[in-house]
Amino acid sequence: MTIIKTKRFEKVFNKYASSKKINEGILLIENTSGEFSLMKRYGEKELNSPLLMASITKLFTTTCILILLEQNKLSLEDKIVNYFDINILKGIHVYKGREYSFELTVSDLLFQTSGLPDVYLEGENSLINRIIQEDFHINFCDTISSVKKLKPHFKPRKKGKAYYADINFDILGQIVEKESGLTLSKAYEKYIFEPLRLVNTYLPEDRYNEIPKIYYMNQIIHRPKFVISSGASGGCITTAQELMIFIKAFFRGKLLYLSTEKCTI
Repeated sequence: MTIIKTKRFEKVFNKYASSKKINEGILLIENTSGEFSLMKRYGEKELNSPLLMASITKLFTTTCILILLEQNKLSLEDKIVNYFDINILKGIHVYKGREYSFELTVSDLLFQTSGLPDVYLEGENSLINRIIQEDFHINFCDTISSVKKLKPHFKPRKKGKAYYADINFDILGQIVEKESGLTLSKAYEKYIFEPLRLVNTYLPEDRYNEIPKIYYMNQIIHRPKFVISSGASGGCITTAQELMIFIKAFFRGKLLYLSTEKCTI
C-alpha cells in the first residue's frame, strides 16, 4: 500500500512541477507516527531551504490565540473593541447603513465570519497590484484605514456565510500582543518555536532578517518590506522540515498541552 501511495503522490507532484507556472517547490508528506515519509523537490528548494509561509502563518496566530484562551487571558466571545481605542475600529464594519464594528468578536475574526473585506484583493487600489510593482511597508493603522474604504460582505455571524480576509488575522495579531505582553515575534517564540525547538523558523522584524525571494510569473521578486508588514496574517519564514513538526503538533493539540505543562513532545 505504501508503494502505491508513494507513486500516486509522486505523480501528482511531477505533474505540477512540470507546469510552466511552477518555478521551484518542495513536497514533504508524513503520517503522524513518521513511519511513512516522502520528500520530493523541484528547482533549488531543499528540505531545509527557507520559505515564506504566507497565509500558513495564520495557524501560528491561531495557536497563540488558543493558548491565551487556555490561560484565561481572553475569550472567543470577547468583543474586539475591548482591545482597541474605539476610534480605531469606528467605521470598519458598516453594512447596509448599520454599524457592526463594535459587535465583532474574537471568534468572528478567527473563523473568518466577520464579513470584513480584503484589502489585498478588493477595490481599485488593491494591494496585490501594488505588490507586483514595488516593495513597500504598510502599518496596521493604514491597513485599517484601507478596510474602512471598502464595503463589508455581510453582517457578522450571518448563518452559512464566511469570507477570507487577512485583516481578521492582522487584528488577532494585535490582540495576541496586547494579551501576552510580547511582540508577535516573541509570542511566536514563546508559544511555538521554543516548545517545538524550531531553530529555522522566525517572524522577520527588520531588514536584517533573511527573507526569501518569491516568484511572480517567471520573475523573481524580493518584497522584504511587505513581508515584514504582513506579520500575523502571512509574514513568517520556515522550512518544510520544521513546518511538518509544527503541523503535527498543531493538529494533535500538543502545543496547548505544552503551554500548560501537561506533557512534552
